[in-house]
Amino acid sequence: MKTILITNDDGYMAEGIIILTAQLRKKYNVYVVAPDRERSAVSMSLTLNTPLRLKQISGKDFITNGTPIDCVNLGLKVALSIKPDLIVSGINHGENVSEDIFYSGTLAGAFAGHLHQINSIAVSLVLGKVKKTVTEENMKEAALIANKVIDNIIEKEFNNRVYNLNIPVPNNGKILTTYPDKKKYVPDLVEKTDPRGRKYYWIGTGNPLYSEDFGSDSNAIKNGYISLSTLKYDLTCKDTEYGKEIVL
Repeated sequence: MKTILITNDDGYMAEGIIILTAQLRKKYNVYVVAPDRERSAVSMSLTLNTPLRLKQISGKDFITNGTPIDCVNLGLKVALSIKPDLIVSGINHGENVSEDIFYSGTLAGAFAGHLHQINSIAVSLVLGKVKKTVTEENMKEAALIANKVIDNIIEKEFNNRVYNLNIPVPNNGKILTTYPDKKKYVPDLVEKTDPRGRKYYWIGTGNPLYSEDFGSDSNAIKNGYISLSTLKYDLTCKDTEYGKEIVL
């Protein structure tokens, strides 16, 4: 039986990870190591200045006070006695396309697997403008779709890729291979005043403009397709001439 390590950034009580775990456990040996609270938009941050705690809440389910990256590291080093065949991060409550990839704790959990030479996939549920509330039915549908994709990925040898699956609600049932494009999103900055007259700010609201380029992840979900991108953790600028001495 194949082994899966699952994490998320919405916390261990989030409906997405609960439903996906239940679905995957019908076929796979699944371990859960998830944050004890929401850790959205923490990207690939590590906990360095406070102790990490790992609490076993049931046989193969663990929670930690750390980030998604911490969860994967603790899972591989402490919770699991064997190397998993796949790392799964999600199901996230909200999309992770285009520049979301740089901020997302969900993608960070998947990239952590990539850095450990383990195939990995991030799974996100995309809510449209009309439908804003996640239902149990939506999550179960997304878990079934994710399960089918995972069935394929888990059989592959390590291929130096991170898979990013975004499932819109509603969708047309078709999966497109996509690339991350620019979503053209500049978040609003909302200024408020507290009861003591001090200013504070909310960031993260606003409406993104999606790409019109066919084949991009944002265009796919905009048009009701399920988006499956393959990513690599490679920040190298390919047009640089390497090994050249720079004289200042």
